[in-house]
Amino acid sequence: MLRRVPPYPAAPKTLRVALRHTWGVDADVLTRFFISYAGTAPAVTELATFNGVVAGAWGSHLSTLAPTGVELVEVETIDLSSPTASVDTTTTSQAGSRGTTSLTAGTALVASYTILRRYRGGHPRGYWPFGVEADLQDPQDWTAGFLTACSSGLDAFFSAVLLAPWSGGGPLTQANVSYYAGFTVITSPTTGRARNVPTLRGAPTIDLVTGIVPRPRVGSQRRRNEA
Repeated sequence: MLRRVPPYPAAPKTLRVALRHTWGVDADVLTRFFISYAGTAPAVTELATFNGVVAGAWGSHLSTLAPTGVELVEVETIDLSSPTASVDTTTTSQAGSRGTTSLTAGTALVASYTILRRYRGGHPRGYWPFGVEADLQDPQDWTAGFLTACSSGLDAFFSAVLLAPWSGGGPLTQANVSYYAGFTVITSPTTGRARNVPTLRGAPTIDLVTGIVPRPRVGSQRRRNEA
């Protein structure tokens, strides 16, 4: 039996941006982040313009960090303010140019997104399809030079995105949306096994991102290796 997941509550004045890349046979290499806006909600046409800026910023500031086999092919932005708010999906073609000696399909540069609130269980982060063999200091770690390049590239990318509000929409800020707080222990009546089920908040907590820190350890999105 499929376990039903309740719908997420609305996140006021918040966009979820999803970047879809291709990498070899994997057509769903995803990276997501959130943007808060202070003004009026965007129309669909305004989101399309915004998505074009996001795609262009990837090409200008992040393409040199991605292997040649990686390509950004789609930008999808959803206004989370309500179930009927604007959504737009924009196709694009932005190719990586760092080199052809790419690593395994699951490899990722993990960028931590700094917020002021402390909480147990981790922190917001993004998994980016960056890096080639020459960027490894050893099998587990990136070189200092590559981390510096990622820091500069991501800062420039998000700066460009945040400078592209629609008419009446700004200012824009990178954010994180937390939908869950704690968990409930559920024990199966048939197997006796217990599992932790996250507790959905009545209203999401929205934190502003104050910094971006590329992690020195080589990250992994294991599901990519299964493509």
